[in-house]
Amino acid sequence: MTVTDVPSPAVTELGVGRPVLVLGAAPGSPGLAALAARFKVFAVADDASSAAWVGAQGFEAVGVVGVGEAASVALALVRELGETADALVLVSPAGLEIGEGERPAAPVCVLIGDRDAAAAPLAHWRRALHASTVVVFDAGADILADRPDAFASAAGDFLDRKARFAFAESMALSR
Repeated sequence: MTVTDVPSPAVTELGVGRPVLVLGAAPGSPGLAALAARFKVFAVADDASSAAWVGAQGFEAVGVVGVGEAASVALALVRELGETADALVLVSPAGLEIGEGERPAAPVCVLIGDRDAAAAPLAHWRRALHASTVVVFDAGADILADRPDAFASAAGDFLDRKARFAFAESMALSR
């Protein structure tokens, strides 16, 4: 299958570096621009052709970010991509149900704004996904708009460090 044979979702490309797919974020989001300072960001419409599109790009490894309602699509995409997906960041996940045995193989980080009244407790995400969790202060559900630099810093550090991020997080919490 060639790249031209694959149905292409609407994709906006920003930045340079390792590839990161972002689902559920507005293409003009300040958070995407901040993340693109470190990574080649592909803002992808969260449709069913995303996995085929990723496969056609020939990425050896790709980070995946799911924002809001797109968290379910991002989680399914990471499962479908297998080892190609090396990290998953969920930002203010909404409507995401995690069943027993549905954890992805990739390391997971969940970012929640401290002003997001609809957010599930952090302990829920730690149990359900064995996720690292980050509270973004002075942010509601739209962390990418409310605190774009904080989003890019936390998501970027996790995408870079993966499992080592979780170790550093637990060390910081124990002090």
